[in-house]
Amino acid sequence: MNFESLFVNPAGRTPRDQFVPALITLLAAIAFYAFLVTGRTAVFCMLTLLFPAFVLHARRLHDMGRSAWILLVPVLLLFVAFAIWLHYVSLGTQLDSVVPLAALVVSAGIALWGCVGRSRTGG
Repeated sequence: MNFESLFVNPAGRTPRDQFVPALITLLAAIAFYAFLVTGRTAVFCMLTLLFPAFVLHARRLHDMGRSAWILLVPVLLLFVAFAIWLHYVSLGTQLDSVVPLAALVVSAGIALWGCVGRSRTGG
């Protein structure tokens, strides 16, 4: 596997033994921007990492015999969370804190599922 097949091209499959190291790399990049870069720059950089994260998880879901459409829920939640963090939208004080938390929990659940899910062979 190379960078393009893991993070750019959503067609294909990524087995668990290649998914986990790629996910760790992606999480390290996210942690860098979350903790070492400040302000809107950090948020926009993390927003750009949504595409490679989507591709990596879509390929893993394909390997598990699942459709990548499942990722629609966490991606939409994350887009709303980023809109809240960037102050483009406000859903009210309560939802402004709940939606980002829900986005992170759902995303972490999908990532964990990718780490423990079994590969399916065949078409």
